[in-house]
Amino acid sequence: MAGLRPIPSGGLGVEMARPAPDIAGTDPAGAPVSIRMDEFADAVLLAFLHLKCQGCEEFWRGFGDNSRAELPPGTSVAIVTKGPASVTPHEIRRAAAGIGRIPVIMSEEAWTDYRVLGYPFFVLVDPATRTVVGETVGFGWDDVVSMIRAAGR
Repeated sequence: MAGLRPIPSGGLGVEMARPAPDIAGTDPAGAPVSIRMDEFADAVLLAFLHLKCQGCEEFWRGFGDNSRAELPPGTSVAIVTKGPASVTPHEIRRAAAGIGRIPVIMSEEAWTDYRVLGYPFFVLVDPATRTVVGETVGFGWDDVVSMIRAAGR
């Protein structure tokens, strides 16, 4: 656990809320794609995942086998990986097989914009205000669900 930093989370109106920018990148097939936060009606959970990460495996599998049903209702999900300069699109396609209903976007800039330093990392966005309302390192589904509930979702 050395090197972990505390990650604040909370509901709307929290002083530390910061803007949630749109995400631009490519899909695993190489086509340009973007995620506009204002296009979502529900809270948006951004799952920052990597391929060479034991902790990420649980989430890759979970998003594919409906484990996301454990997430509170009204939670939309998008998976964000590093861009093609850091990971092979073919490997992302393989990892994302069976996750057709959840967008997967490859974007280096998103990791910088959302201040993601490690993985698996989760950011909860309120699309109505376009702000980050929660974030956490995901040591398991319980961590992710707790963060979402702490943000009042």
